[in-house]
Amino acid sequence: MYWKFLIVCFLGSTPLLAQEEKSYDLEVMEVMLDAEVSGYRSFKYAIKNNGPEAAPAGSYQVFFKVNGKMISFDTKTTTMKAGQSLIYTAGEKYRANQPGKKLKYRLIIKAKDSNKSNNKLKGEIVL
Repeated sequence: MYWKFLIVCFLGSTPLLAQEEKSYDLEVMEVMLDAEVSGYRSFKYAIKNNGPEAAPAGSYQVFFKVNGKMISFDTKTTTMKAGQSLIYTAGEKYRANQPGKKLKYRLIIKAKDSNKSNNKLKGEIVL
């Protein structure tokens, strides 16, 4: 009788232990360098919610680094609807007349979404 009680208690409490699956999927889309304006260029980068539901405000953060230095971040994020894309512009500008200069970037989305494998992108742009 004791074992039946234990099994019933365990099975009855299992849904409490299961974590709710996230139904939004934030993805790093691309990083680009704007055209020259007054001798300077700046980075733009895009993220998208590929999931079927909205990503709640504050449920994700976006960080952008160039050559190891944090140049842009968003920690007070807004709701992102399903299918919606956001384009950010980094505040720091780079002199355009530096031929051959390498800018190594890293874009990171910190979120508890359904697919973490598409939350990071790193690469290099040569001026």
